[in-house]
Amino acid sequence: GSSVYKGSILGLVSACIYTALVFTDVSGDHLNHPYAVGVLVSSVSFLIVFRANYGYQRYWEACGSVHQMMSKWLDATTHAGAYHLQCKHYDDIKPPSFFDHQELNYLGLTRDRERASSSSSTSASALDPSVRSINKVHKRNKAVKNLNAPQSPQAPINTEEATTSATAATHLHGKARLDGGWNRQQQPTPSLFLQELCHLSSLMVAVAFSTLRNDIDNAPSPLDLYAPGQPWPEVDPKYLPKDQRSRIHGRYGNLLRHVQYWLGADRTPKRRTKYNAARPMLVLGGVSDAEIEMLQRANGSSAKTQLAWNWFSEFLIREQLAGSLGAVGPPIVSRCFQFLSDGMIYYNHARKVTFIPFPFPSAQISAFFTFVVVLTVPLLMSQYANIAWLGSVLTFLTVTCLAGLHEAGREMENPFRNIPNDIPLCTLMAMYNESLVTMYYGYHPDSYWDASQYHQEDGDASTETKASQPNRKKHVVQPPQKQQQQHQKDTLEFKQLKDKVSKQEHELQQLRELIENQLEIR
Repeated sequence: GSSVYKGSILGLVSACIYTALVFTDVSGDHLNHPYAVGVLVSSVSFLIVFRANYGYQRYWEACGSVHQMMSKWLDATTHAGAYHLQCKHYDDIKPPSFFDHQELNYLGLTRDRERASSSSSTSASALDPSVRSINKVHKRNKAVKNLNAPQSPQAPINTEEATTSATAATHLHGKARLDGGWNRQQQPTPSLFLQELCHLSSLMVAVAFSTLRNDIDNAPSPLDLYAPGQPWPEVDPKYLPKDQRSRIHGRYGNLLRHVQYWLGADRTPKRRTKYNAARPMLVLGGVSDAEIEMLQRANGSSAKTQLAWNWFSEFLIREQLAGSLGAVGPPIVSRCFQFLSDGMIYYNHARKVTFIPFPFPSAQISAFFTFVVVLTVPLLMSQYANIAWLGSVLTFLTVTCLAGLHEAGREMENPFRNIPNDIPLCTLMAMYNESLVTMYYGYHPDSYWDASQYHQEDGDASTETKASQPNRKKHVVQPPQKQQQQHQKDTLEFKQLKDKVSKQEHELQQLRELIENQLEIR
């Protein structure tokens, strides 16, 4: 995939032509001024730079479209998973809600995170440099908070004791649930809804990626099982396992492979199909024979992606109607389908890049004049350079630069197929799968706390401080029964006011009719 490699070949050819012109004295003084050749080289340089710039734009447009497509479809999947955790089936394992414990807001509690104990630094996890750095930063912040806390000017305060007492009195915390609330003994596997949701989302992206990198109908584009936590696929094909490289390159050696690359014979559809078959797209949960057969029935790459998109959308709306997304309102759920639609738009943006090549007329003229530069630069250098070796070096560097720039544009203008400079779709697919796996983690581990414990502590503290703070105002939260009575009272008053307004409206109407009758009599 090196543009210098291909460009240097043409640079060597041009340097040899320059050497032949100098030592055979063929160039002579046929050109009174090198301006004519200079105009030609400048024009060709502008043409080559135009193609390189256009290829660069296509490459980054494809990168942006792929990442935006993944982002939108991941948003739709994550939102659906979050809505699912609010359904009634998880009422027994849901964390407590702050809405149900409004009285805690008047107890001076905070949700600041603190370390459980200072002895954690001696644990095995403290050997990890990243963990140690987090502990150091946390300890430094802790000291800053202590220094900035209001202190009595009469006597110094022990920082550690003040921090410990403040933590015990003001922090709302509970025992961390590292299982995310799932009871692994009763439910050893994640929710079946989440498993199916993640599988369909992963399948949708895998099919989209397969159609972007392979435009040959009926060509094998395999899908395989993804195991969570496995190593990332290699980005550079050079570091692939030996068995995969042998399936891609066949029995030929490296020398023949480099010759094929230099001649452009390694980008054939057959070779690209072998490469895709050796690097399958990995799907979370695997792929069934029925799914493969249905995808094969779809004619064309766009139809295959649309079919996988339909499966995901149909599953989502079916489960929403059944109640799997909880009591979340339909306008909120509709955001999932908006994200799916946005992702399909970006998929088609990426598909535009891979299925509509660089315009042939521009590609043809830039390739032709690249070879013209190989012949004209030696003639230009023979008029400028008086030293043979210096002219040869300058000829080599100039032609290598222009030819290499042309090859860089060719490499970038199709970012899904030009191996090894293609976008690493296999690695992006694995990252997308790992993002989906996080939906199995359940609820936040620090969301489980016991409100009754703080009610009891507040009662004990209020008994001790009642004498010292007799005038302290305490916000009293009305019980549900009083709140209901107040609501009924407000409703009755509103009804009476409404009846009074209606009565006055009727009287005004009678008065209006009386005035109109008096006017008619006059």
